[in-house]
Amino acid sequence: MSLETMTPFLWNNPRLLPAKQALALVAETMTPADMDDAALRLQRFAPCLAQLFPETARGIIESPLRRIDGMATVLRRENPGWPASAPLLIKLDSHLPIAGSIKARGGVYEVLVHAEHLARQAGLLAGDRDDDYRVLLTAPARELFAQHRIEVGSTGNLGPSIG
Repeated sequence: MSLETMTPFLWNNPRLLPAKQALALVAETMTPADMDDAALRLQRFAPCLAQLFPETARGIIESPLRRIDGMATVLRRENPGWPASAPLLIKLDSHLPIAGSIKARGGVYEVLVHAEHLARQAGLLAGDRDDDYRVLLTAPARELFAQHRIEVGSTGNLGPSIG
């Protein structure tokens, strides 16, 4: 049963937890250091992503914020305590460069983590602050990555976005 053979299958997560329990576990296991590590990784990849995807702002996968004054008016009318001067903004993750979806941002990040791991194992990246991640655009990196595959299953547009 696989995507490759186009055989339908259903996988039930044997470790599935109720949301309240799962969120508590995330709060216990994900630290500010984990978030800092993720931010640094995205910064390291930024020059590479900027070259691959010029539509990004300097290689940063960021979506725009837009004022939604009409919604703010409705909220103020229906909630008298709503601050009159506070603008209401919406984050347009539907307009994310590269991915086009908030779900895909995490998927793209996972691909970057995997690519970084493979490149370090192969000696293309040393794993220090001086690494230039544009090395991942060179022929040796392409040869390395051509030896690997990633399959993505999703109920939505995650797979096509990462693909």
